[in-house]
Amino acid sequence: MKTDDDKKKIAAQMLLKRLSLVAMDAMVLLICGVLAHYLVFGSLAQFNWLFLSAIIAFQIIVFAATRVYRTRIKDSSVDLVVRIVFSSLPVWVVVFLYASFAYGGTSDMARCTVVFAAFGILGTLGARILFRFVNQKSSQRKMNGKPKALVYGAGETGSTIARMAAKNKFDYSIIGFIDDKPELKGELIQGVPVLGDIDDLAVILSKDQIDTLIIAISAISSEKMQRSVELAKHLAINVKVVPNLFESGRKAGDVSIRDIDFADLLGRSLAPIQRDPIAHMLDGKTVLVTGAGGSIGSEICRQIVSFSPSKLLVLDIDESELHDLCLRLLNYKHEWSESVFPILCDIRDRAKVQRIFDQYKPDVVFHAAAIKHVPMSELYPEEAIRTNIGGSFNVLSAARNAGSEKVVVISTDKAVNPTNVMGATKRVVEMMASAMSTDRTQMCAVRFGNVIGSRGSMLPLFLEEIKAGVPITVTDKRIIRYFMAIPEAVGLVFRAATIANGGEVMVLDMGNPVNIYNFAQKLIDIFGDGRSTIIVTGLRPGEKLYEELLANKDTTIPTENAKIFKAKVTSVIDPEGIKQRIDALMAEDCAQMVARLHEIVPEWHVPVSSGTEPLCPQERS
Repeated sequence: MKTDDDKKKIAAQMLLKRLSLVAMDAMVLLICGVLAHYLVFGSLAQFNWLFLSAIIAFQIIVFAATRVYRTRIKDSSVDLVVRIVFSSLPVWVVVFLYASFAYGGTSDMARCTVVFAAFGILGTLGARILFRFVNQKSSQRKMNGKPKALVYGAGETGSTIARMAAKNKFDYSIIGFIDDKPELKGELIQGVPVLGDIDDLAVILSKDQIDTLIIAISAISSEKMQRSVELAKHLAINVKVVPNLFESGRKAGDVSIRDIDFADLLGRSLAPIQRDPIAHMLDGKTVLVTGAGGSIGSEICRQIVSFSPSKLLVLDIDESELHDLCLRLLNYKHEWSESVFPILCDIRDRAKVQRIFDQYKPDVVFHAAAIKHVPMSELYPEEAIRTNIGGSFNVLSAARNAGSEKVVVISTDKAVNPTNVMGATKRVVEMMASAMSTDRTQMCAVRFGNVIGSRGSMLPLFLEEIKAGVPITVTDKRIIRYFMAIPEAVGLVFRAATIANGGEVMVLDMGNPVNIYNFAQKLIDIFGDGRSTIIVTGLRPGEKLYEELLANKDTTIPTENAKIFKAKVTSVIDPEGIKQRIDALMAEDCAQMVARLHEIVPEWHVPVSSGTEPLCPQERS
């Protein structure tokens, strides 16, 4: 926080700089006037000092009026030229017209004003260019001793980094760029040369004594990301990245950098999110999020806050996660408030869920609460069925009874041709949402695959194992998965919710598949210290070798958003008597529940490689 004294000092420094520019312009124009008069007349015998002083004063007044002295010389380029030229031309037109009227249009004095005008414009511009050059050289001398960095990406972010480095406001000395656009090679970006593209990276890194490679690209393929990181690591060069715009707290124009992590190696293919439709859905509304303490639920809450709902209700069964989430959403100023309120509740408690909906009347509901862990769901199928099916029915029916406008169910790619209890239960929830959707309360489900960095995710676990120097466990060399950053997934969930009509299942394009074994080997190569190896353990119960391709053109319909599709679903649930059937399912024992789940989701099958059915209490030992 700046004090009044600080503000006064800054104001005094700015005034001194502007007065210095005024003095510089006066001196330059004086020299240019004298030189122009000498060139035209051949001597200074009849030099009119009063006329020259009037021209200089007139020019300085116009410069001040057009805010030329407020233009930052260090930062400006085209803007500076435009301001100088357009602020000078009116002055010299007036001076020329006066000289022509007083001395004649073809007189030496009229010709002298033309020469003076040319010298004056070039002189005032040249003085500023010289000032910038001297300042840059001074900054470069100050940067001696700073680590040298090569920036991958000569776009807006890279240009900002170079500009900040030139002003000595960056911790690295930028010696060059590489960029994927070959036509940029040889160009100067903020005075820093573009040395080539990624094919030239190895040569550039090896010969220029570079300390750090900074990756400043918002959208980069995993192949290029991994290639550049591997080259840098091979040459013992540090790698930093500019956080992407989906990361918490990242704003456009921010040039903060951080260390590379495992998620960056998957590449970046960022989808632009249209905020207006989402704002229309959430602005001024009461929004309820179930499972708010989880990875997806908490990100949903974080992004909802930016759309100014009238009230955000965060519901979870975990009191610690709920409390921490409210603190984060309220910037640690309050534990909860009227605008962000925690609700501690088990969604299996039908009566309490209904009371909550009756009391708060949420307009929009995001249902993220679920048991999602595949092996644990196989070990305790009755718990997954009671929470994912029974609990979800409680939420959906309460929303319909309370007249909510929209309910968005967070689903999973494992609901497609499921091979495990978790996927089968989530498919039932999709069918319930379709069956229970009405014109008043529109319900939809959104499917997507694995998200990077969620609780229980394999990728952070791999990194922990590498740091500990213990073997990485992979279930099969052929296993593939699709990944998406949590903030990007949530942004697309919001957009899908605005596109969906009642009863639809929306799916997200997860991008290219990742071979888990190969990726684990990349992590060892980049982050390992030689101690880690990979052990193949075999598929776990209910685990698929290949996840379903969500955005398959044969099973989906395109929408207005290139990353969002509508699923062509076949199996449905008859909406008549659905409550009685759910109640009957909840009353059965574990074995009966599993058998009934097979009947409801006939496409559910146990993979041959897994070879085991879900366990019930009598089978656990």
